[in-house]
Amino acid sequence: MDHQMKRSRKPTEHVLIKANSSSDSDRVEFAIIYATASWKALIKSRLEAIGKFKADENFSCHSFWDASLSYYKTADHGALMKEILSSHEDWAYVTLSPEEERTFQHPENQQEAHQLLITANGIAHFKAYAKHTFEVYWTEEFNLNKLMARPRIQKK
Repeated sequence: MDHQMKRSRKPTEHVLIKANSSSDSDRVEFAIIYATASWKALIKSRLEAIGKFKADENFSCHSFWDASLSYYKTADHGALMKEILSSHEDWAYVTLSPEEERTFQHPENQQEAHQLLITANGIAHFKAYAKHTFEVYWTEEFNLNKLMARPRIQKK
């Protein structure tokens, strides 16, 4: 299948990120984070609140209940991921139509207890648990400050 999803040079409302699961049979390859304006505003307020913990060397991370993403697997054995991400990248902004997103395969197990874990430095990852099997699904870590950064406007 020829994918319509393409990498974007500028921020979009869809972020493709590598993902994985603890399941041997219910694997995932990636997740799509829905980085809407309201989600970004919420993340900004969370980063400000967590910033107060930077001086506490015993602080690990703060966990928020958050399900602003979906986990997926594809039948192309990682071709889509290789097409969009270079070998050293874990995430990228993408353009994605609702029609194409509906072609991606969800894991067989329904996820619940979605978490967004954020360190004092803004490093984050998502985690979820399968409803009946308690298998774990997670994204790679990513820098929320980098994800939230606006592209620089070059002055003429």
